[in-house]
Amino acid sequence: MTYTTRLLICLLPLLISVSGTAQADERATFLQKVYLSFCVKHFNDYAALRAGLAEQQLPKLPPQQSQHFLQGREGDAWPVPYQGEFGQYVLVLPEGDNFCAVMARRSAPMATRQWFEQMVAQAPTPLQATRLGEKQVKTPLNGEARTESWQWATEHAPRRLLLTLTTADDPEAAIQAMVSLALATQERR
Repeated sequence: MTYTTRLLICLLPLLISVSGTAQADERATFLQKVYLSFCVKHFNDYAALRAGLAEQQLPKLPPQQSQHFLQGREGDAWPVPYQGEFGQYVLVLPEGDNFCAVMARRSAPMATRQWFEQMVAQAPTPLQATRLGEKQVKTPLNGEARTESWQWATEHAPRRLLLTLTTADDPEAAIQAMVSLALATQERR
C-alpha cells in the first residue's frame, strides 16, 4: 500500500465526520464542508479533481476574474454555489497539482478558526500535527487578517500536508476567510 493510499485511508474518518457545533456560523460550516469535500478529499490528485470538474462542465471563472483569486499564478477558479447563489465561495486550483484553496466572501472568523483548529490539531493516525505559526497582517482589501499554519506529516515521510487558514475580522473585508491545503516535499533535517 502506497503512502498516499494509507494517508487517504486515514483521512476518510475526518471526511465522514464533518462536525460543526450548533452555534457555529452556517457560512463557516459551509466553508468547512467545501474545504473537506474538495481540498482534503482530493489532496493526492488535484489534477483529477480539475478534470472531474471540467467533465461535469461546472462553470469556472473567466481567466481575468480567476487571476484575482489565483494571486498571480496560473490555474483555475470555480464559483461554488451557496443556497442557490454564486459569488460567496470560490474553489481555487493553481497549476501544479499540489495546492487547493477555498475562499469565502463571508464566514464568521471565530467559528471558522474554531473548526479549523479542532480539525488540524487532530491529524489522522499515523500523521503528527505540528503548529507552524501564526501571524497578523494588515491588507488593503481585508484590513487586519490572521494567518495560522499547521503541518501534518510522519517523521520520515517524503511529503507533508500544509494546512493554512487566513481570516479577516472586518465584516466588510473582500475575502473574510481563505483555507488551503498544500502538498509539499518534506524537508530533511
